[in-house]
Amino acid sequence: MHARSRPLPTRPRPPVWKWLLPAALVLGGGWGAWYWASRPHDPPVQTAALSRTASQDWRGLQAFGPRPVGSEGHDRAEGWLAGQFRALGYPVTEQAVTLERPYDRGGTLRVGSLRVPAAALYGSRGGEQEGRLVRLPPGATSEQMEARGLRGQIALTTCQEWDGEGVTRRDLVERATQAGALGLVLVQDCPVRQLQRVPATPLPLVWVSAGDGAKVLPLAGQPARLTSKVEVREVKGHNLIAARVGAKPEVLFGAHLDSVNDSHGANDNGSGVLAVLEAAREAARTPLADRAWFVLFDAEEDGLVGSRAFVDAHRYPLRQTRAMLNLDMVGVNAEPLGVAAHAELLPLARRVRPGVRVFEDEAATRRETFGRSMNISGNSDQVPFQSWGVRTVFIHRGLDRNYHAATDLTLSPALVREAGDFAVKLAQAVLAAPWTPDEPCEGFRSSGC
Repeated sequence: MHARSRPLPTRPRPPVWKWLLPAALVLGGGWGAWYWASRPHDPPVQTAALSRTASQDWRGLQAFGPRPVGSEGHDRAEGWLAGQFRALGYPVTEQAVTLERPYDRGGTLRVGSLRVPAAALYGSRGGEQEGRLVRLPPGATSEQMEARGLRGQIALTTCQEWDGEGVTRRDLVERATQAGALGLVLVQDCPVRQLQRVPATPLPLVWVSAGDGAKVLPLAGQPARLTSKVEVREVKGHNLIAARVGAKPEVLFGAHLDSVNDSHGANDNGSGVLAVLEAAREAARTPLADRAWFVLFDAEEDGLVGSRAFVDAHRYPLRQTRAMLNLDMVGVNAEPLGVAAHAELLPLARRVRPGVRVFEDEAATRRETFGRSMNISGNSDQVPFQSWGVRTVFIHRGLDRNYHAATDLTLSPALVREAGDFAVKLAQAVLAAPWTPDEPCEGFRSSGC
């Protein structure tokens, strides 16, 4: 008789938690590693970046040459500047700025058998017109120009005559077009040729050399044909926004990074750019770095395009901004360092720098001019912030003789350091002072809304 076989003993099934727990730990560790690697973080501060000087910074920036938006030098300078901020431990966000810029494609002025080359005044849109050359007296008003028979004709004048009257190219063009001129010929006989924007008028507005002008001026009163070719091209630049992760823009340091055509833009505005970089260096590894943004605006020379785009895109964080400090042309001592400041910030500026020069910012037209519609005074990057109710301080040393000229080649690193240090001390005073933000209303922030 056979014994009944019994099943062999088996190991009991492990509880579910024993295999779920390791799996959860593996998945959790992987997610944690992914989150740590992918989340925004501040780049490490490089010791060498902290010890750089304004002189070294200027040598680096100077190597790129002129920086108008759309040029190779501009794009290379952007990349270099972003690298300088990252080396100081600030992540950099690039905000695209797109605009249209005019490019001169040559022109001619024909008077009888005389034919001379002509170049478009910057900002004009070109065209072709015929008319009698009408010589303009220095400083003539629109009414005086029309009285001389300018309507339907071509205006002729010289650079020195109008610079002596303190009248800008914009004013000259506006007076001539209001008087009915079909074009303008400006003889470039000034010692320094400054690039000044003129209205985007679809008329031939040109300059000719002093040598060619000497041949043209005696022919005033004769019929002429004026041709100017201008290409309008879309170009792209970037605002560079350097800020620590989680930093709030309680104070914003700003300067424009572009220059006018054919100018290295040493003082205008390489000096302001280097002063902001100096401020960022001084703030690194201090509490100020967590309460400040450092912004380089693009396309200021084309009508504050970059700063307007920045304000439009950052209206919510700007509610926390106690002050916007704009540094423009601070590397040449045309005048002592000065401020045009909000009434609440001026006492702080005077406390930080006793005897600081105080100036009124340039009055602005209420007309739309070159994309600028400014019912607030000023022609630099603080203007869009004022429109949003942000208190601003414009830090500036005045216009030097090389303003907007190819001869804007040098700056003083010592003056740059001084301006950057003043901005940092003023920012610290602003942060230490009591402040109650205005509440926004109807899309704008202003105590008067």
